[in-house]
Amino acid sequence: MNEFYEALVSEKSNEALPEEMDWFGALIGSWDFIWHAHIGTKDEIIQKGEWIFSRVLNGFGIQDLFIVPSREERKRLGMPNAEYGTTIRMYNPASNNWEIYYTCIGEYTRLRAEKTEDKIILTEINEQKMRWVFTEITANSFHWQNLILNDNGEWIVRCDCQATRK
Repeated sequence: MNEFYEALVSEKSNEALPEEMDWFGALIGSWDFIWHAHIGTKDEIIQKGEWIFSRVLNGFGIQDLFIVPSREERKRLGMPNAEYGTTIRMYNPASNNWEIYYTCIGEYTRLRAEKTEDKIILTEINEQKMRWVFTEITANSFHWQNLILNDNGEWIVRCDCQATRK
């Protein structure tokens, strides 16, 4: 297993990844967060989660593990299953953009990224009715939202996370 880890994980970004395109580099590391899920109506589920980001694939990619409830909470609450997923963000030098793929049990999503001022917006590429938005990124915190487009053309918050660095 060590050989796989050593081949997968990268200590630094690849030299061919321009610094101005290293949008996700500030997220490298381990984070705790409070997850607010808005399911259907105004019902809300609040749980502790963890999010771990690492450079991968010869420094061209950034992969994360999104775990909610956190591993500690799963043990404490006896909840073995919920969201345990991974996103691979791979920089594409040909398009000068990021190719993004998320998967968890029974789900997968392809997204494209754009950066506007202090926001990184990932939009699902098929129907374009779902977005992930990273904002307020600092050395010790960031804010993330999962938005869905309703029938009236309004973006509605489906999930909301405020993350703090471990």
